[in-house]
Amino acid sequence: MFLEPSSSQIPESILSSTPAPHRRRRRIGVGIAVFLMMSVVACVYVGIAVTRVVQGGITTRDALMSAKTHIADADFSAAQVDLSTAADGVGEAKAGAAMVGIVSYIPWIGERYDAAVGMLDATKNTIDVLVEAVAIAHDVYGVVNEARTTLSWKDPQYANVAIHDLPTSVKRALFVRLADALPDLQEMQVKLKLASDDIVKFQQLPEMEAFHELVVPFATVVEELKTSVDFLVPFAGITREFAGLRGERQFLLMFMNDTELRPTGGFLGTYGLLVIRDGDMKSLSTDDAYAVDVLVEGNPAYTIASPAPIATYLEQPIWFFRDGTWSPDFATGAQETTALMRQEFAVAGRQVPQVDGVIGITTGFLEKLLEFVGPVTVNGTEYTAQNATEVLEYQVEIAFEQQGIAREDRKDVVGVLTNAVMDALLEISPSRFAEIFALLSEGFVHKDIAMYSSDDDTQVVLEDYGWAGAVSQNGADDFLMVVDANMASLKSDPVVERTIAYSIVPVTNGYRATAAITYNHTGGFDWKTTRYRTYTRVYVPKGAQLVSVDGSLANDAIRNPQGLPGEVTTSNEFGLTSFGTFTSIEPGQSRTLTFVYTLPKSVGDAIAAGSYTLRMQKQIGAEAPDVMLHLDFGADVQNASPAEDFSFWGDDVYALETSLETDSEFQVEM
Repeated sequence: MFLEPSSSQIPESILSSTPAPHRRRRRIGVGIAVFLMMSVVACVYVGIAVTRVVQGGITTRDALMSAKTHIADADFSAAQVDLSTAADGVGEAKAGAAMVGIVSYIPWIGERYDAAVGMLDATKNTIDVLVEAVAIAHDVYGVVNEARTTLSWKDPQYANVAIHDLPTSVKRALFVRLADALPDLQEMQVKLKLASDDIVKFQQLPEMEAFHELVVPFATVVEELKTSVDFLVPFAGITREFAGLRGERQFLLMFMNDTELRPTGGFLGTYGLLVIRDGDMKSLSTDDAYAVDVLVEGNPAYTIASPAPIATYLEQPIWFFRDGTWSPDFATGAQETTALMRQEFAVAGRQVPQVDGVIGITTGFLEKLLEFVGPVTVNGTEYTAQNATEVLEYQVEIAFEQQGIAREDRKDVVGVLTNAVMDALLEISPSRFAEIFALLSEGFVHKDIAMYSSDDDTQVVLEDYGWAGAVSQNGADDFLMVVDANMASLKSDPVVERTIAYSIVPVTNGYRATAAITYNHTGGFDWKTTRYRTYTRVYVPKGAQLVSVDGSLANDAIRNPQGLPGEVTTSNEFGLTSFGTFTSIEPGQSRTLTFVYTLPKSVGDAIAAGSYTLRMQKQIGAEAPDVMLHLDFGADVQNASPAEDFSFWGDDVYALETSLETDSEFQVEM
């Protein structure tokens, strides 16, 4: 018989390795409970994550819809609040998505998770762009409203009343208010410039096409307001003088015929005297410039000597009023012309007119005025923007004889036409002032009109804002201005095409420049065109030294049948050096006049320092010449404005072809 061992005799290891059934069941239950608890926690966690995603999405959607409504209503402040809420909504959704980021590792589900997160990122980027765009729109909208308020100086009850029908008291009040508003207008000018910059910034935003309607509608308005304010700032500065608020003022009107180009803008065939007081045009009289000159022709008491080129190439030793427009600087030309007129009146024993300022107008600007006011009929002839110059020239050169009009009266039509255009302008209501401002601004910029005042403070304003037609290097390193003077070539300028080729190259101890002007005569011989005879001056930096000239009459006996000298003159004026000579171009032919000169040391120093600026000025009244630049600096060009064509990048040369529509600057960094 076997004895059953006691538990004390069983090894501990055996006892411990043999679980009791009820303990196993208890531990399984605890595991299930833990699993279930973890599942519940996971579900709650996922539920919270999903709730945050969904709630964030709803918040974003509602906020964006609200922002869209507010943007449409131009309530940009409210739209900014909406976009801030939308951004918070996206942030909430992204936080919820981040809570379950582990699923990105699960096939199929992970791909959709990543796509959803990408959509949230794209939405956030979109909102960021919208926030910046709306901020720009908010600023621009504020400036637009402020500008409109600033410009509401006109009395609403006279908004649609023609200018000449306004009571004198209203005209004076209008101009006084304008003059007093100068500080406000200057401040507004700065704000509109910033608003214009903001619009450019908006256009550079990523994905701006989607939000084009936000700011672009303001672009046109801002530019219109900017044009008006840019005009009104200088006009407010000169209005006390030119509107006659300080008393009656008389201005000399110089009608400069740019079809017969002269340095100040054109041949002075007709002049006018305009009297203004308190904004009212008291009188306007016009006459043939020859009618003044005839008062002293042959009078030994009148002995003013002509500039040498006029004496030589026009064979006219006495300087008359009609040839006063000899200086390319309008203030100088205006003063010289005024002095000639007054001197001729004085010698003839006539009452000498007081002149407080000068307004120069080219025939090109007359065409633009007619385009603005519409056709004008004078003595049965209709003058339009398209035919005015041609018809007027024919009338004063040919038709007057057929009509039995005396030669001394042949230019009376110019005065009649001028008065008709002025009457049409005075029919314009103040509601169209912005259009007039734009027209005048363009005239000053394109050198079709210029002004001079004998009042020093007023003249400073004209010069500061580019209305004075001043010749100035204006701080640039290099300078070039080509000035032509039609010397008895009838009205040939419209058929003479000009190209200016300017180049510089490094030479020993500096740089050598070449200015080549090519004249292409596309006309023939008729009543208004003939061979083109011009005395050409090039204005360059002071201290430039002439090396050679090619193309002047001295170098071409065939084209110099009269044996006129073709010497080159060198002068210094306006802080510049000028070289001048005479040449002639036959119809159907071309000719190039070339000036070669060394530039002053200051230009080389600027290039050595790595920065160069060329300023080119356009002659008053001249058609925009084509310009070809080939500037070899002997050093790599890094940046340039305007930029070269991409194909020219990466060398020592700045090469550009353009048109000189206005005074222009070209900046290059080496």
